Parts: sequence; structure tokens; C-alpha cells
Amino acid sequence: MEEQKGGVPLVAWMVVAIGLGMVVGLVAGPSAAPLGELGGIVVRLLKALATPLVFFAITDTLMTASLPPRQGLRLLVLCVVNAAVAGVLAVALATLVTPGAGIHLDMAAAAGSPVAPPRWDLGAALADIIPESVAGPFVKNQVLAVVVLAVVLGAALRRQVAQGGGQHLAGLVKEGFQLLTVVLGWVVKLVPLAIFGVVAKVVGTTGFGLFVSLGKLVATVSVGLIIHVLVWYGLLLLVVARKNPRTVLRAAIPPLLTALSTGSSMATLPVTLRALEERLGVSKASARLAACVGTNFNNDGIMLYEVVAALFVAQLSGMEFGFGATVSLAVTSAVAAAGIAGVPEAGLITLSLVLHASGLPLDALPVLLSVDWFLGRLRAATNVASDITVATTLDRWSQPDVEPAVT
Repeated sequence: MEEQKGGVPLVAWMVVAIGLGMVVGLVAGPSAAPLGELGGIVVRLLKALATPLVFFAITDTLMTASLPPRQGLRLLVLCVVNAAVAGVLAVALATLVTPGAGIHLDMAAAAGSPVAPPRWDLGAALADIIPESVAGPFVKNQVLAVVVLAVVLGAALRRQVAQGGGQHLAGLVKEGFQLLTVVLGWVVKLVPLAIFGVVAKVVGTTGFGLFVSLGKLVATVSVGLIIHVLVWYGLLLLVVARKNPRTVLRAAIPPLLTALSTGSSMATLPVTLRALEERLGVSKASARLAACVGTNFNNDGIMLYEVVAALFVAQLSGMEFGFGATVSLAVTSAVAAAGIAGVPEAGLITLSLVLHASGLPLDALPVLLSVDWFLGRLRAATNVASDITVATTLDRWSQPDVEPAVT
């Protein structure tokens, strides 16, 4: 979470909200349940902003991104493979650890949806991807259809701008994106209020058992991100980029620490570029492609977290995901995370879409906010590590005639 400038940091308000929620829940008991509606209000606001934010962010990215054909294709392939590995790792860990097992929260009824195991249906999936109208996906919050519309419009605008037209519409897209991020900033300031209400409700009605499960969630996501960075990225660097992973890791320490402190891969961008170009000797073209353009797609940290978090919510709600529904969840997480690196609290926004698309109760979102500040920093560091790994690999591919020594 980004800290409020010139005032009390947002994380401090969140800690206070958790403490007050616990006290009120203990004192009031079950009568604190209505306070959970405070979380519902914030969730509804986030849900209302999520779909248009993703649309404008992806449209703006495709409209302005510079993608050389060959290297651009290699970049997309790397991003897809990395996302697939993150998804498989997330499902494996969430299934093995089951952080949400052992406690049941009746959140689905409060969210207005019946408790039923979600089933993947090809016809329904195609209907979600191919909209009947332009407005329909925004009304129904169909994230995959919104992404399709954004890709089509972004590609069309890119062509129009290249031919000397479409400048006014392109400007409107940028202005709309900036306007929505301002409104999102206002909504984020209400997050401590949501946390207070939900913590008071949970403690008052179920006690402290949920916090044990949240601890398991934090441990599961943390271990998953560490494995993804050290094992998978290390393998890519060693086998594909022909670099010693320890050498790359030492060079990446400044941007990784910056990402941990700021919680933003975009805010870390200048430090990332400096590490790539000056400390690792990556060409400027590869560094800019992976870190400036690729950072919009290298969101492995967000995806891994969202898949584990969604399965955590399913376990809390007593819902079981089959293979098809799990794959659909992972694909939705990957698509929702693409192209929104410039959106503040990107993981929070896309998680609301993923939960909605998977038929999971959005009432669980404020519960996750109580640990999101810490996990958000780990996600940002993972995304930066992904940018560095992809840039190093692309640079190796851009020099096929050179046989570099493993340093």
C-alpha cells in the first residue's frame, strides 16, 4: 500500500483499524456483525472502479508501448511461460497447505450468491470472452471480455495514431485512466474503515481462528514467491540467459530493496534500469523493453498471490474447485494482472475482479486487506525480479552469435 504523503502512513491506520476491530469484536460479540457492512461499502466501490480501470490501463498500454516484432514476441512468450509457472506453483501450494481449511465463514450468503462448487463450462467461458455488446462486460464485470475490448481498441488506436489520426481519442483514454486512478486513491483511503468493520465482525462472531488462517496464507504466498524467484528465475538465468544466478541476484539487490520499501515495481523502475544497464551490462534496448514495456505484463507476483488468495477464500467458504475451474481462475488472474502495472494497488483491484469472475464472495476482500500491505511488497519485489530476469534473457537472445561465458 502506498503511504499517504504529508500525513500518517496508510499502514499505520490499518494497524490501528485491526486493533480497534479486535477490541470492538471482543466487547460487542455477535452484535458487531453489522459493522461488516463497512467492508461491503468499500468492496462495492472497488468493484465499480476495477473493470474500467483495467480497460483504460490495457488500452493505454497497447496504444503507447513500443514492441519490436521479434523481441516483442519473445517477451510475450517469456511472460506467458512465467505466468504459467506461477499459476501451477500457486495451485500446488494452496492445495498442499490449504491455508483456509479448518474454519468456515458464511460469506457467500452475505455476498448474494449460493454456496456451490463452481464448474467450468466452455460455452459460458466463450460467452464471457466474446461480449454481445460493448457495454455488457462493464455492467457484468466480465474481466476477460473487457480485456478483449481493450486489446481491440488499443490496437485500433495505435494504428490510427501511427497514421496521424486518433489523437483526440488517445488523449481521452489517457485522461480517463488518470481520472480513475485519482478516484481510486480516494477509495483506498477508506480501506482502514473496511478493515475495522470486518475484523470486528469476524472476531465478534467467530473469534480469532481466522487470523491463524491468515498467517498460513501469508506463509504460503511468501514461500511461493521465494520459490518462484530463486528456483524458476534462477533456472531461466542459468540455462537460457547463461548467467550465474548469484551474480544477477547481487546486482539486483538495490532494485529489490527499493521494491520492498515502496511496494511498487513502477516506482522502482529507475533503479531497475540502472542495475540492468550499469551493473549487469544489459543493452539499453533489452532493458527498456523488459522493464518499461514488459513490466506491464511481468506480474507473476500479483498472479501467484491472487490464485492462492482466491483458493483461500474458496476454502473459507467451503467451496471446492475442480480442474477446469482452477485453470479458469489462473487464466483470469493472469489476464486481469496484465497491463495494469501503473495502477495504484493493482493487486487489490484485480483480486476483486478475480473473485467475482470465479463466483467467490467479495465479502472476503477486506479480510485479505489486513495482510495485503506486507504481501504487496513481496509481490512488487517478485515483479522486479521478473523484469530483471526477462531483460537478461532477452539480451542473450538478441545476441545469438555471441557465446557469453557463464559469469
